[in-house]
Amino acid sequence: MENNKKSKSKKSIKPKIKKENGLAITYDKKALYERFPHLIDEINGKKKVVKIESVEGSPHSLNLNSGKNHSRELVNPGAIDFIRRCKTKEEAFNILDYLLKRKEISKSSYESFKRQIHQEASLKSFIDKHGGFKSPGYYEKKYRDLIREKPNQNRKED
Repeated sequence: MENNKKSKSKKSIKPKIKKENGLAITYDKKALYERFPHLIDEINGKKKVVKIESVEGSPHSLNLNSGKNHSRELVNPGAIDFIRRCKTKEEAFNILDYLLKRKEISKSSYESFKRQIHQEASLKSFIDKHGGFKSPGYYEKKYRDLIREKPNQNRKED
């Protein structure tokens, strides 16, 4: 009997699409209300906007200001974070020029990074000194790691 009731309810919810004067979808309101009462209440309610503060797993719901470097670099990568993706000195110098032009690094940092890459050591040494090369997929992996860490941060030790 209950199985019959469910299948009957599904049939009555199936929308009928009419193409007269645009697209119109009709449905049995009572059957829809029986199946999705909260949704229908929201649709029929006066308040049409819902403010969403954050979504579980989004950068805003995670503590990205925890002081860990991988957290900060996901939201606001710096000059070194960009250079760690470079394969040639020219790429690194172009990034430094761009960041200086946009005033995202100071002139002294610009000169220091450029000197380290060009004179004191090679680009590879500079990248290795600052955490290694960031290969494609680096940020996705760090983000997934951060999401996995979050439940452990909130868990109380027994």
